[in-house]
Amino acid sequence: MLSLALLVVCALGIVPGAQAATSYVSFQPQVRGMGCLQPRTRAMIAHLTSRVGPIQITSTCGGRHAHNSQHYRGAAVDFRPKAKSVSATLAVLRSMPEVGGIGSYSGGLIHADIGQRRMAWYGRARQHLARGHFHARYASAQRYRRGSNG
Repeated sequence: MLSLALLVVCALGIVPGAQAATSYVSFQPQVRGMGCLQPRTRAMIAHLTSRVGPIQITSTCGGRHAHNSQHYRGAAVDFRPKAKSVSATLAVLRSMPEVGGIGSYSGGLIHADIGQRRMAWYGRARQHLARGHFHARYASAQRYRRGSNG
C-alpha cells in the first residue's frame, strides 16, 4: 500500500524531483502531456509503468474518440508498451483493480481507462466482462432462436 501511495505522490508531482515514476512515459508529437488527465488516471499510469516499464502515450484527452469516451473526461489513455509485449501488458492491466476498460488494437496500441465498467475489446468489438450481462445477452439470443424456429 505504501508503494502505491508513493506512486500516486510521484505521479502528481507533489514531491520535488519525483519524476522517477513518470520518467518512463514518452509522448507522440500530437500529445501535449498529461495535464488534462485526472489525478487517478495519472496514478494508474505511474502504477502501470512501475510494472511494465516505459510506455509511449499516443492519445489522452484530445483527438477524435467515441461519443461518450473516457478520453474526454481525462480518464483514459492510449499507449504502446516499449519494454513488454502487448499480451504481458494486457495481463498486468487486467490485474490492476483501478482499471475499468482495457482495449487493444492492431499495431500494438492499448487503451486503458479508470471508468466504472469492466470492459475489454480487440479492435472495434467490445465485450462486457460482467458475468450477468453476458448471460442475459446469451439467454436473450437463445429465446430469439427458439421463437423463430418454432
